[in-house]
Amino acid sequence: MLIDTNVWSELSRPRPDASVSAWARLNFDKTILSAIVFGEIQYGIALAEGNRRKELQAFLDELMLRLNGVVADFDDEAASVWGSLRARLKKAGNLFGERDMLIAAHALSLGTPLVTRNVSEMIRSGATVINPWEP
Repeated sequence: MLIDTNVWSELSRPRPDASVSAWARLNFDKTILSAIVFGEIQYGIALAEGNRRKELQAFLDELMLRLNGVVADFDDEAASVWGSLRARLKKAGNLFGERDMLIAAHALSLGTPLVTRNVSEMIRSGATVINPWEP
């Protein structure tokens, strides 16, 4: 399952939502870190300051260790799916955030569900969406 940035962000908090934590404990062995999401996490770290920056970097370091350093590349298949997805959504007048479309396309290209809190937009991509905030 491809995990959206908002889920990793929640898990990086000192006291993450109990539902999200429970979901992650049960499903971590099936998680995928997208190169797009990895970039968003790096962006968040670069913007953070002081202790928060250190905490976020430590979270990412631990995450990468648990994932054996594996980050799913946004490859030509993902790019092709994104192009078709963006065109379909544009024709329907249903576009949403560009990076979110890239993340949805990546999940679609991998044939895996997308785990996110952003259900209202991501569902329009046609991806199977899981919201770990909901039981």
